[in-house]
Amino acid sequence: MTKPIEINIKRSGIPVKVGSIELWFDQSLENIKRFSNLESIALAKLKEAEENEKHFHFPEEGIDESVIDAKLDADKEFVAIQYDIMFGDGTFKKIYKKYPDVLALAEALDPIGFAISERIEEKEKERSKIAQQTKAQFLNKKASKKK
Repeated sequence: MTKPIEINIKRSGIPVKVGSIELWFDQSLENIKRFSNLESIALAKLKEAEENEKHFHFPEEGIDESVIDAKLDADKEFVAIQYDIMFGDGTFKKIYKKYPDVLALAEALDPIGFAISERIEEKEKERSKIAQQTKAQFLNKKASKKK
């Protein structure tokens, strides 16, 4: 019996810590593509949320608790969509359970997104450099064989 060939696959990603909760941003090319569309996906969901908000009316005689709850649910859903797109389904619930503050979690989205974007750019520069080195090595080998 022959020994099988084993190739380990190391998934690429970025550890992200939100408060005390550790998350993982999948840095595969497939997920980066999805991340780059985060804004358009979120805007589509925002449009849905805005449509729902048109139905929220604060009565002149006082604030109706059910209207506040509905508004909070719409805001929470919009923020949840963004966390779940970036880090996987259920991420927002996990974070919100520990930090039940929609405004704080919404404000954290921009710094998280910018930091991830910077890391993606760094990784792309690294990949490009490796590709150029590999290409140069190949061309050098090819040139030396012709001599």
